[in-house]
Amino acid sequence: MAGYDEESEGISSSRTVSCRIVGSLGGLNHQCLELLARQATASAAHPLALSEVIQWWRGLDEAARRRAADYPFLLFDAGFADPQRWQRLEGPRVNDGQDPPYAAFFSVPDAVAVTRSVFVLAASMVLLHRTYASLALGMHPKCVNIIAAHSILEMQQMAERAWTWLTPRWAQRPEIWRELLSAGVEGGNAHRHARMHGMRLVEADVAAAARARRKS
Repeated sequence: MAGYDEESEGISSSRTVSCRIVGSLGGLNHQCLELLARQATASAAHPLALSEVIQWWRGLDEAARRRAADYPFLLFDAGFADPQRWQRLEGPRVNDGQDPPYAAFFSVPDAVAVTRSVFVLAASMVLLHRTYASLALGMHPKCVNIIAAHSILEMQQMAERAWTWLTPRWAQRPEIWRELLSAGVEGGNAHRHARMHGMRLVEADVAAAARARRKS
């Protein structure tokens, strides 16, 4: 995966990435964070490490929440660094009638709809700019190719079967969440530095997942 260079491949300087897609990522982050807050209310099963972050989020007004979520990369993941699960998902009615192969982080009803939105945006981003989709979603190149081969309708249908994949990134590292969300609210240089740091963290996660697969 190519290294992140804000000048040549970054968000503000890219001429090929639609501003609408970048804005959609912020909106989708907001949806996912609202889902996380609802999950915390519905169940005590959310990681204790994120409890402080969730409480802080609840204390923000709506405008501050939207600023906090305003990142040009996805703060959540849906198995985008794992080509094997996407390859299995391509098969007809995989796991039909069986227990989900991945433990669900979310159990609230809205999880399916939010996952559907994630899958649809992923397909749209891959169509518009594969490199940016890989950077912003933490997507393995093989997953990019798999998603590119499917229509929006097919991605919606796949989300119905793979909603258990949706999970927050860095669920055991609340310090990352505090940095990113508070910098989003603050804006300015703090937000700019957090954007770069967050993108590099996503890239590092994909690289680590690739190393783990090679060792297995």
